[in-house]
Amino acid sequence: MTKPTNTTDSPQDAAQVLYLLGRQRDLYLQLKSLADQQGQLIETGATEQLLSLLARRQGLIDMLGQCSAEISPYRARIGDIAEQADGKVSEQIKSLVQEVRTLLESIMEQDDRGRQNLAESRDAVSLQLKQTAGVGAAIHAYGPKAGNQAAARYTDRRV
Repeated sequence: MTKPTNTTDSPQDAAQVLYLLGRQRDLYLQLKSLADQQGQLIETGATEQLLSLLARRQGLIDMLGQCSAEISPYRARIGDIAEQADGKVSEQIKSLVQEVRTLLESIMEQDDRGRQNLAESRDAVSLQLKQTAGVGAAIHAYGPKAGNQAAARYTDRRV
């Protein structure tokens, strides 16, 4: 007995895939915008704004997770659905798949650069802290010792 092939992808499936891919693309565009802003905030050291942006970004990632769960039943069949859809819908599906892939790659590259910049900033701050601690120790090493206040050697005595 041979396994039947699924050639019954309906126009409703194509419409649903088209809608979900469009939604996914829109969310990735918003995420890309935040990723670009994040890079600028890391470079300028704007910590408060960065934390706010990361919270907004997490909200988008949560929405992308929902969208991914909704598209999951179609994921293995998207190519077949696109091939069976009429010409315009087929091209839109293929275009959206490519656009989503490109956006995701771009976001991942931006995130990698952001992680690298954060690590460099962290290392620079760590070095500054170590140098500052060393300066403080040097100042204390040459200061007066507690309980060992030297009396003035020369005084103005009048006889």
